[in-house]
Amino acid sequence: MGSDIDLRGAFGFVQRQLRLILVLSIVVLTAAVVVVLSLTPIYTATTLVMVDPADKNVLAPQSSTGSVAAADARIEGEVLLARSDNVLLTVIEREGLVGNPEFNHQPGLVARFLSFLRLREPVDLDPDQVTQQALAKLARMTSVQRHRATYLLSISVASEDPDQAASLANAVAAAYIDTQLTAKVQSTMDARTKLLEQLDTARQDVVGSDGSFDRYVSQNLATIIDQTGNAELSRIKAELDRLGERRADEASELTALQKALGEQDFAALSSRLADPELTSLEAQRQVLLSAITEPSDEEARTAQLSSLDRELQSRATALIDGRRALVQEIQSDEASQSRNLRLAILSSALSSDTLTEIYDLQQRAELARQQYDQLQARSQQLQAEATLQLPDSRVVSPALRPADPSFPNTGIFLILAALSGLALGIGVAFIYENFIGGITTDEQLAALSRTSLALSIPRAKTQPSRGSVSDLILETPLSAFSEAIRRVRTNVDHQLTKKNFEGQNRAPVIAVTSTVPGEGKTTAALALAQSFALSGRKTLLVDCDLRRPGLHEHLGLAPAQGLIDALAADDPGAALKSAMVTDEDTKLLVLLGSHRSAGATDQLVTSRNFDKLIAGAARAFDVVILDTPPLGPVVDGLYIARKADAVIFLVQWASTSQQDVRRSLLALDGAIDDRNVLVPVLNRQEVAASSWHRRYAHYYSQELG
Repeated sequence: MGSDIDLRGAFGFVQRQLRLILVLSIVVLTAAVVVVLSLTPIYTATTLVMVDPADKNVLAPQSSTGSVAAADARIEGEVLLARSDNVLLTVIEREGLVGNPEFNHQPGLVARFLSFLRLREPVDLDPDQVTQQALAKLARMTSVQRHRATYLLSISVASEDPDQAASLANAVAAAYIDTQLTAKVQSTMDARTKLLEQLDTARQDVVGSDGSFDRYVSQNLATIIDQTGNAELSRIKAELDRLGERRADEASELTALQKALGEQDFAALSSRLADPELTSLEAQRQVLLSAITEPSDEEARTAQLSSLDRELQSRATALIDGRRALVQEIQSDEASQSRNLRLAILSSALSSDTLTEIYDLQQRAELARQQYDQLQARSQQLQAEATLQLPDSRVVSPALRPADPSFPNTGIFLILAALSGLALGIGVAFIYENFIGGITTDEQLAALSRTSLALSIPRAKTQPSRGSVSDLILETPLSAFSEAIRRVRTNVDHQLTKKNFEGQNRAPVIAVTSTVPGEGKTTAALALAQSFALSGRKTLLVDCDLRRPGLHEHLGLAPAQGLIDALAADDPGAALKSAMVTDEDTKLLVLLGSHRSAGATDQLVTSRNFDKLIAGAARAFDVVILDTPPLGPVVDGLYIARKADAVIFLVQWASTSQQDVRRSLLALDGAIDDRNVLVPVLNRQEVAASSWHRRYAHYYSQELG
């Protein structure tokens, strides 16, 4: 039941405020459409890159990836590398983005306005600042994300130009992979450079150890020969010395030849090498150089000289390579004789001290040589690795030209705008209804009027055969409308009883008023008077709305004179009799108004005639009901309220603004005091909003029309 009540209340709220909700929703949606149409579309292109966490090494293809945690950390690092300034600066340089219109610096609106007013001079940026701004713009346009727990990276670039978006996405991916490869190569080359430093030290150690052994042998050869009696040692030593001298001579000659070749001194080369073919080529070259030719033949001569130079270069290089091979051969023979000398010495019958010292020198030389060989091999391997390095990432799906913009997403944007407009409309409507607009609940009215209870009268529709809604009192006495009127009557009686009114020996005077015209006060006053009359009490209903009398219209009468005439007359008796009519069905006596007043009427309701009328009616009747003007437009109602014992204050449901109701209640507070009874009534309440009517509808004999 509670859920049903909430749904009905919500539906009623929407019905009442539908216009406001729709207007705000349409305004927000229209603004959203204008914004969408004014926005520059942005296109996003994405390049998909696969990252292999294992270091790619052609020379060691069995490299492992390591632990899962290490691989994840590696992938996260690659995300940062792909978005690094170094990669983006590479893209800016390669793609020439500094001169791209989308990356050009544009002064802001404030700067342009101040420049237009000549309050600020335009600022020319230096190249570094322009590059930094292009870098910042590209960084905002670029995003790199890892696809969950995979090794896939999405490199996305957003741009106003779809072709440029795809081009930049692929460019960022290419720059990222190149940067990754460059870093790997640089790391390998740095390791090789460090290794070369150690290799120089190892080479010096080898030379030093070999020299130590040779010096020891040279210094102690005579002693060794005396100890061993081995004359072969002297022969080997002499051959070794001869080879050393020859190697030195050949190496010196080789150096001179290489210098002459570098300087292209073919005459010196021909003289030193004494090669007939080389000598013949050099002679031909000298002839061409000294020959006198016509200018037209200069080009042919130059071509012949270039050809001879190439032949000389080739022949000289071949001869020098032969001399280099001879030097290497001598070095090989020298090394062989050195080994023979060592073996001969070690195989001789040496003393233990000499043998120990020689063995120690030999071991040092061997260890130095082994270390040198290892470093040399590793250096060559690093050189090969630097040449054969492969990137750890590769593009698996290049970016294509996006067909549709990624921003704004018109459909989603408009849907969100429509929902936002609807939410705004409902929120504003809620605020309006509960704090600004009309009153919809008895509790609201009771809180505004600072009373413990507010009553309500349901909305009742008239049939064409009826003259007034008040006729329901007679025609459908068990309807919700009739029951509500009786409830108001009962509440007034109880409130007067609490005020000890019964001991005053006169009839209670009840004023029925409202805030603004059209709230149904005349209908309510007539229905209440009829209800009092039907209860057996002698009742007088007075139409005190001198500005706009309306009781005669409800009763279908057109009197010639009315209350306004009686109050203005010196002898009001005749006019009062002419304006008095009796309702035959209820025996209700009604003092009608006849026409509207052309001027102010407050002096009439404050006159002695009006006071006498009210006092006389209170003595002659059991109940006197005054239909007063609304409190908002005129002041008559406030004067009349002072003469009443009870004031029924009607507020039309969901119509009269709360601000107007507050003003009327404040005015009433100044007009009445604690001796008066104030009964706030919510008039024309929707039946669907009345919970008691829904619960107890079966108590009524018929539904409202």
